[in-house]
Amino acid sequence: MVTTETSFFRDHQPWEALRKSVLPDLMKRRRDERRLHFWCAGCSSGQEPYSLALLIKESLPELADWSVSIVASDLSREVLDRARQACFSQIEVNRGLPAALLVKHFKQHGTHWQLNPAVRAMVQFQEINLAQVWPTLPRMDLVLIRNVMIYFDVATKKTILGRVARLLRPDGYLLLGSAETTFNLDDSFQRAEHVKSGFYQLVR
Repeated sequence: MVTTETSFFRDHQPWEALRKSVLPDLMKRRRDERRLHFWCAGCSSGQEPYSLALLIKESLPELADWSVSIVASDLSREVLDRARQACFSQIEVNRGLPAALLVKHFKQHGTHWQLNPAVRAMVQFQEINLAQVWPTLPRMDLVLIRNVMIYFDVATKKTILGRVARLLRPDGYLLLGSAETTFNLDDSFQRAEHVKSGFYQLVR
C-alpha cells in the first residue's frame, strides 16, 4: 500500500508549532547534549523532511553546530529515489513552498527545481515498511507520522504506536495528521496541550 500525496509545509499550524514551541523546547532540554534525532515516516517524495530541514536552517541557525539527524522513510523504493534527487516540478514547489525559500535554496533546471546539496545532506532516507519489522533506529526526539495511520487497520495502528512509544524519548514529541489520533489506540500518549496542532507526548 503506497500513497504519494505530499507537499511542502503541508498544513500551516503544525509547522508554526514546530518553529515556535516544539523545537525550542527540545533545544532547551538537549542543550547539554547538543544532539537531536528526528524521523519522518511515510515521507513519500521528500517534501516533508526537506520542509523540516529548511525550517531548521532558516529559523534555528543556532542548531548549525549541533548534531541534527533527520531520518526519512517510506516503503516505496521509487519514491525514495525521487526524494534523494530532491528535484521537484513547478507544480510541486508551488504547493506550500514560500517563494523566498525557493529562490534561496533551489536551483532551476528547465521546468524543475533541485534543492541545494547543503539541505539535501541534512536528510538520510531509508526503506521502512511501518507494518513490518523496523530496523534499528536511534531514540527519537520527534517522530512525524502524518496522514499515514489512516490507511492502516486498528490492530496495525496499535502496533505502530506501541513501537513509537518505545522509540520516542520520554520528553519527545509525536506529530500525527489532523485526522489522526492516539485516542482508544494507545494510552501511552496524551495530547501536548501546550502545543496542540496534532502533537502528542508520552504520559509521564
